[in-house]
Amino acid sequence: MSATLLYPYGAAEISGVIKTSAADFLVDEILGFEPSGEGEHLFLKIEKTGLSTHELIDQIALDFNIKPRDVGYSGLKDKHAITRQWLSLHLAGQMQSMKIPETSAYKILAQGWHARKLKPGSHRSNRFEVLIREVHTFDETTQQQIASIREKGMANYFGQQRFGVSDDNVSRALQIFANARKTRKLSRTRKGIYMSALRSELFNQILSARIGHEIWDKPVEGDVFMLSGSQSIFQEEITDQIIDRYSRFDISSTASLFGEGENRLKSQALEIEQGVIKDNAEISDCLLRLKAKLHRRPVRIQVKNFEVDYHPDNKLLSLKAELPRGSYFTSLLNHVVDIGTGRAH
Repeated sequence: MSATLLYPYGAAEISGVIKTSAADFLVDEILGFEPSGEGEHLFLKIEKTGLSTHELIDQIALDFNIKPRDVGYSGLKDKHAITRQWLSLHLAGQMQSMKIPETSAYKILAQGWHARKLKPGSHRSNRFEVLIREVHTFDETTQQQIASIREKGMANYFGQQRFGVSDDNVSRALQIFANARKTRKLSRTRKGIYMSALRSELFNQILSARIGHEIWDKPVEGDVFMLSGSQSIFQEEITDQIIDRYSRFDISSTASLFGEGENRLKSQALEIEQGVIKDNAEISDCLLRLKAKLHRRPVRIQVKNFEVDYHPDNKLLSLKAELPRGSYFTSLLNHVVDIGTGRAH
């Protein structure tokens, strides 16, 4: 069901294949703070392969003889990749006697005690090192797209993970939520996944509409702004100071994660959203029935430490980048290379 999306620097001119092996996709979670050294929660930085985050939590709970609910995490990481992420384990009274069990299921890279449980969204960013195979050319258009990303950032689309392996989470959600009996049978986790898919679809289409109006990377009248690295939002007239802060990635415009609540948008920014919502009334009506709450998400993000190397002999494209939490590396890839998601335009 998902609509074709516009990308700000034009369609990708090259194609390639990702994740032919786990070693081709490395994700390193950057916590952004150090464990304090005191408290009842043991923070572990763990490297895993072939385990989802929830599978890792179950294994950790078993190994340390605690319940899965006593294990905290910040971000969900891919099963089919090499991933490094932080977990917290509630181990009251064990600071002096704690022994780390030996295991081959994962590697412990760092550890430290802290006073509070790790909660979702606590980390600052993720670093990626990715190999794309079967890239047969690296043309000037692609190189210019990469230069534009370094200068202007990337469109902050939700990635394919939100929409399911078969890209059918949106259609399945609408079908299930239209049936009260099926809705009641959903687990809380599954309901959350389907609601997220619906809101992500609307957000992506709003962002695509802004790109179509050529206003995705600059402030417009009626925008609600978000401070980089936080969820703090505000609204101001567009001044030279606002434009300067925008150019430095200190702030960005936001689009709605649709739901109940005060929108706050005005003028052109509001008109664009209202047009997308009207065109997708089935999705928006469904979210209102489910009493989803309105949130906001930045429409663009800065890509830090963006390094790209092409190896023509092996047809390999190597990419390294750091993205803030909540952003998708596959969405970055779609700006540059067609990886077969079928969603780029």
